[in-house]
Amino acid sequence: MHAVRELAERVGVDPSPLERSQPPDRRADLLRDFFGFCRFELVGEGGAEARGYLERRGFPNEAIADSGLGVVPAPGKTRGLLEQAGYRQEEIAKASVFADSRWPGRLCGAWRDGYGRIGTLWARSLDNSAAADSRYLYLRGAGRTNLPPYGLADLLDRPPNSRREIVLVEGFFDLHQLRAREIPNVAALGGTSVRPQTFERLHGLGIETVTLCLDNDEAGRAATARAVENAACARQSPELYAIDPERLAPAKDPDELVRQRGVAAWRDLLRARTCAIAWRAHELAAITPDSPASERRAALARAGRWLGGLPPRLALEQEDAIRLIAEQCGYSAEAVTRSLRARFWRIPEHGRQPNRSPVVDQALER
Repeated sequence: MHAVRELAERVGVDPSPLERSQPPDRRADLLRDFFGFCRFELVGEGGAEARGYLERRGFPNEAIADSGLGVVPAPGKTRGLLEQAGYRQEEIAKASVFADSRWPGRLCGAWRDGYGRIGTLWARSLDNSAAADSRYLYLRGAGRTNLPPYGLADLLDRPPNSRREIVLVEGFFDLHQLRAREIPNVAALGGTSVRPQTFERLHGLGIETVTLCLDNDEAGRAATARAVENAACARQSPELYAIDPERLAPAKDPDELVRQRGVAAWRDLLRARTCAIAWRAHELAAITPDSPASERRAALARAGRWLGGLPPRLALEQEDAIRLIAEQCGYSAEAVTRSLRARFWRIPEHGRQPNRSPVVDQALER
């Protein structure tokens, strides 16, 4: 604030609005206090069943209290606590914490925005046999689209040097399981989608490297591919790596991996990460040198068409990917580079020869 005030004075801007108190955000305060009650519930008598569930999932007992999780108390208890905290009935109703009767007794977590305020809450059933569409419930009327990855707000409170590299996982319990084992630099997508804007935001926050480690199933593999493509479409992005989902096998996700094989297996997994651009090109050119020539060339075309559309900032990753798919398809890297450049690379305006017409350039590109 002192720096902002000094800058304002230097450029002749009135800094007095900085001194004015801002009206409290009652909804944000209520959600903060509500989740605080949930965290107390987890370590109290009402959280016994949830603690047993976490222990069965491999959570170290000593880590449960500081796991960042809570249990939704009974409605009467919650309402009484909120009223004692000074919230009016209309404020409680507007926050929607009682909108779904299935919430009490469920494990819950707080999904925060970039400023640490709770944007929404999730609540998970303790019954693993619950239907997939009702296993996780979210706070009604609170969207997730514009929120950063789950758990990122916690990392932003850490010194910059300790959060330059993060791992993006798929599920909430992947994150909490890893953090319970003192692996802090993790954030979760809370699903299988991630937009280009997310990578732009991460870059703007000073995060230099992101490693994708999504679930070992068809949805996780498809989500990894989409994430790489969306990162490439972003105006700026951290350096991106990917862990092939099959490397988690026989586990389905990071949660199961560390439960079955421990933290050492997780560290080994991270050492096996690869350049995400090369990984995606390898996926597009899924072929072997022994395949028929027509299939190998079609595979190169699939990968080349995507690689040719990458922005200039990914030129090094592009070159690494070309070497990989050339070896994969049984050709030399030099031959593949010449072929793909002629067929799929866009020719920038400044790269055109002065005596050559744009029509000729377009024909060469084709």
